[in-house]
Amino acid sequence: MKKAILLIILFALNSYAQIDFEPHIIVDSNPVVDGPFALASADIDGDGDKDLFATSTRGDKVVWFKNVDGLGNFSEPIVISSAMHYPMGLSLVDIDNDNDLDLIAISNNDHKIAWFENLDGLGNFGPLTLAGNFTYVQTVDAKDMDGDGDIDIVAGGNFKISWLENLDGLGTFAPERIISEEAYTESLQAGDIDGDGDMDVIVADWPRNMVAWYENMDGQGTFGSEKVITDEAIWTNTVVLADIDNDGDLDAVSISDSEYIAWYENLDGLGNFSTPIIIVEDISLAYKMYAEDIDGDGDKDLFASMLFDGELIWLENDGNGNFGAPQVFYSDEFSPVAIIVDDFNGDSKMDIAAGIYVNIIFEDDQIIWFENRGPLSIEENTASLFNIYPNPTQGLLTVNSSSTVSEITVYNNLGQLIFISEENNQVDISSLSQGIYFVKIKDENGQIETKRAIKR
Repeated sequence: MKKAILLIILFALNSYAQIDFEPHIIVDSNPVVDGPFALASADIDGDGDKDLFATSTRGDKVVWFKNVDGLGNFSEPIVISSAMHYPMGLSLVDIDNDNDLDLIAISNNDHKIAWFENLDGLGNFGPLTLAGNFTYVQTVDAKDMDGDGDIDIVAGGNFKISWLENLDGLGTFAPERIISEEAYTESLQAGDIDGDGDMDVIVADWPRNMVAWYENMDGQGTFGSEKVITDEAIWTNTVVLADIDNDGDLDAVSISDSEYIAWYENLDGLGNFSTPIIIVEDISLAYKMYAEDIDGDGDKDLFASMLFDGELIWLENDGNGNFGAPQVFYSDEFSPVAIIVDDFNGDSKMDIAAGIYVNIIFEDDQIIWFENRGPLSIEENTASLFNIYPNPTQGLLTVNSSSTVSEITVYNNLGQLIFISEENNQVDISSLSQGIYFVKIKDENGQIETKRAIKR
């Protein structure tokens, strides 16, 4: 945990929103979920809430967790398949056009691209149906690649990118059609990059330090030659498509190993991209990334798992592609890998879920979701429910309230939980580094107010 930050920097960071994330453990030390590499979410059982899916790479399983009450209380893992060796990627789409969501999964060690039919729209899945084989497949997406109204599959991995045509709209797949036999990728995405109404493909190619895209030339899945966006993204392992600058076209964002996270502006909406626009530098192996609006301001923010630092971060977008400093909402000695954003408790605010590698040997990994409880804010020019003093302080803060205080929580300026006080009328921050902190106070009536405290 990094606390030694200059006051001038702290004040600068406060110009960006700070979200109160509350962690909820979905699974902890369950042998069924060993190595949660990929996550996916959707309403799989038709009850109106978002369920969660995960790959258990070392456990050779694909599982789902039912959102039992729509509030983010999840079931124990329900095994969909134990017939895949090192499953890595997931996609939830309607493969057979029966108006419910089926599951696509890929597995690296036995080279499977498979799908599982949602038999009744309630999350009861059929057996593995093999769509294709792909040596050391690592990444998958599912879109209509040939414009015929059904969902096809795009996959990438060991020096190959290909797509599989859904021949009848019922999940009967044709032999693979090659897009490239040069790219080695752990990350690809299909999207309309050049604004012509069909699905193109973008990839992150880490051996060649390259982000590149392939144009769907005729809208029927005939792809053109490789178009290089950059070949200086050192060991890039993730790329996402998102409209970063709100101009109506898809931009690209990539991670460059321990160098930087950058975005590339789609300058004309036709797939001519800018040079890298650096978002954050000197990172320590950012691994997976996701783009979504977390703060409800209408633009795409970014989220990344920092494998070596043991952190999950979000980067706030001002709507023009200018990002604030990384805000840490999880920090531990463990290694977060998978990350996904969705509304898990039905409050119309986007939450975050992550797969955590606690130990690379033993079966004690975690999946955690982080509830978006809204901005950490300071009530100004209104009557205060609570007062804290002395402020500034060298350590002990006393809470003055006309009602009984039930909980006091302390956050750093990044919105990261520091601790919950064991006392209800005072809080000791003497052990914290000098700087600005947020003290959130809740009383017995459920009233909440957040105060800014300065530690000298």
